[in-house]
Amino acid sequence: MHALEGVLLVDFGQYLAGPFGPMIIGDLGADVIKVEPVAGDGMRLGKPFVGCQRGKRDIALNLKTPEGLEVAHKLIERADIVHHNMTAGVAKKLGIAYGDCKRLNPDIVYCNTYAYGFEGPLAHFGGLDPLYQAVAGLEYEAGAVHHGNEPLYYRFGMTDTANAMLSVVGCLAALYHQRRTGEGQELWTSLLDGGAVFASDAMLVDGEPVPRPRLDKEQRGIDALYRLYETQDGWIQIAAFRDHDFSALCAALKLEHLVDDDRFATMRSRHEHQDTLAAELEPRFRTRTSVSWSYALDEAGVPNEIPLDPKGGEAMLFDADNVALGLTAEYEHPVLGRLRQFGELIDFSETPGRIAGPPPLVGEHTRAIMEWLGYGGDRIDELKAAGVVYEPDEHYTERFML
Repeated sequence: MHALEGVLLVDFGQYLAGPFGPMIIGDLGADVIKVEPVAGDGMRLGKPFVGCQRGKRDIALNLKTPEGLEVAHKLIERADIVHHNMTAGVAKKLGIAYGDCKRLNPDIVYCNTYAYGFEGPLAHFGGLDPLYQAVAGLEYEAGAVHHGNEPLYYRFGMTDTANAMLSVVGCLAALYHQRRTGEGQELWTSLLDGGAVFASDAMLVDGEPVPRPRLDKEQRGIDALYRLYETQDGWIQIAAFRDHDFSALCAALKLEHLVDDDRFATMRSRHEHQDTLAAELEPRFRTRTSVSWSYALDEAGVPNEIPLDPKGGEAMLFDADNVALGLTAEYEHPVLGRLRQFGELIDFSETPGRIAGPPPLVGEHTRAIMEWLGYGGDRIDELKAAGVVYEPDEHYTERFML
């Protein structure tokens, strides 16, 4: 048994913030049916599509037709969770808003991952990840603007995935409530919520900001002992805040005299004189390779790691230790061939997760799902001819990249 075995989630989401959460719920054992437009998910032309769709069954429907909406409603009647990331008002126009779903299935758990939120000045606008990195102040933090640098967009999909993971927590809490009381409910998360996760170390006391860890001007870290250092051939990351870590670091670098320096006697004093301390450490790190320093620091018990160039993911996805931990998954994709990506993110002793398979083709399971809903072959063919549903054919690769 898997943790969420027997749970059915119907995923009407597109792009990243909607589909990522249902994929994680699917990894925990739920049956996830992706309801996709007959023209395909808007992100199928981009590589991130692969990272948020695996293991789902896919049915391609035109929800703007009565026949397509009827099929969607039949799915909703059987679902435990409905999940999407449509802008406020869109689901209502399509006939799959919370009220519509509740009439069909009174105890449904219904989740919408918005950009801004359910209500408020920007509720009816869509949004994209960099906009909410900006709104949450993350781009100023990433750029270390307080040192005179320019703002920096960190990376694609940061608030999207944080938003989606919050939706996973919300759906599971609502599902628990449903199982305990028989009551369903509506819940929502947002890109703004996702941004708040990464800005959660910021706070005000009596209206005044409390000092928070901030990047240095070179964007290498937040302290002389919690940052990247350049080596002979690359970089090394250290995290040596504690007193015994500092002593061990100085011994490994053969800079023992720093331990007896009053400026570096305590964690507070080391932070106050971090620029001076970094100036002592930098030239020493440049005398050996990153691997050589890593071995030396490991032996001394100093927390460190060599930053890896991901090169598209090869470094992490082919690491033998990561494979042994189950952090990688590999399967055959009908278009892309052998596909490897990140694997299970949570481990259970009794109810293990599962990687159900690769990301689906547009409408890959349309016929099987409709037969499960009670449609006969002739009726499916009629709806396919009318453009209400789609399933892959010999022209698939001409229409879709994925």
